[in-house]
Amino acid sequence: MIFSWVSVASAFVYCLIGSPILILVPLTLASVASFYTPAFNSIMMDSIEPEDRIRGFAVFSAINTIPSTFAPTIGGILINHFGTSPGLRLCYLSSGLFGIVAVGLRSIKLSETYVVTRPTAKSFAAHLRDSFVDGIGAIRQSGDVVRKLLIYVTLAGIGTGFTSPYVSIYVVNYLGINALSYSVVVDLAGAATVILLFSVVFLIRRLGSKKSILLASVAAPLSNVMFTQAKTMDELFEWGVTGAVSTALQSPSLSTIQAEAIEQRNRGKVLAMFSILPTLVALPSQVLAGYLYSAFSPVIPFVASLVPFGLAALVLYTIR
Repeated sequence: MIFSWVSVASAFVYCLIGSPILILVPLTLASVASFYTPAFNSIMMDSIEPEDRIRGFAVFSAINTIPSTFAPTIGGILINHFGTSPGLRLCYLSSGLFGIVAVGLRSIKLSETYVVTRPTAKSFAAHLRDSFVDGIGAIRQSGDVVRKLLIYVTLAGIGTGFTSPYVSIYVVNYLGINALSYSVVVDLAGAATVILLFSVVFLIRRLGSKKSILLASVAAPLSNVMFTQAKTMDELFEWGVTGAVSTALQSPSLSTIQAEAIEQRNRGKVLAMFSILPTLVALPSQVLAGYLYSAFSPVIPFVASLVPFGLAALVLYTIR
């Protein structure tokens, strides 16, 4: 719960900073806040019955995606009406206020599923070091499926680092599409994701989690190819729908495989590595993508992302 509140705090810090240099503060807070993800996912895996995991993870992802069906357009309206800087401050302020409500409800409703032992007194650096070492040890004790899934999410993290920071800039500055129009595309893609998440449960059960996530991994680079070819709103919408298919198939399938493959006693440690490694590799890929975007062509980072995404799909294909 502590790091959930840190995530909320990062939104308010965005509202207060007035220098580009200070943006490192909320970015760091947001990165640190992601520490809560493995613990939260572990609680979900412990709380959902094995036969209900696909449906449970799909519904959870759908509920999380619902705000993306209308929030981007609200943000676009605020930015168009108040200007870029004031509009963004209002967006982050709204995000922080809604975050207070959400984390408050989570604090009331969430219950612990792991018996906590009394920790020994250590420095903060020692805790970080030991946690990473314990995570590596838990990965070594895990089966081949877990290790290949870790390689998959790490490669996908590299691909995401190449693309995610630059999508909006590319659409608005390079393609010349109005920010509000682009936000509508994002809304529609979010709505498609929600609809698909409620409907793909039957498909995933029929195909199996492995085949479903393999399809999702193929859809990811295909979506990037469509993005690089897009020039109009209709073509951007096609890209958004392809990405929605990938998200709808991947989210419940990956969580289900993780829940089945990771021993309960090691879930927190192993899931922490699933969060840490993609984040670590995404940082240098973001820097490289920024260099390629500025020095050569804005489209190059999206083309370069096809390599790690393709390798990720190949790793998934080898899972038995």
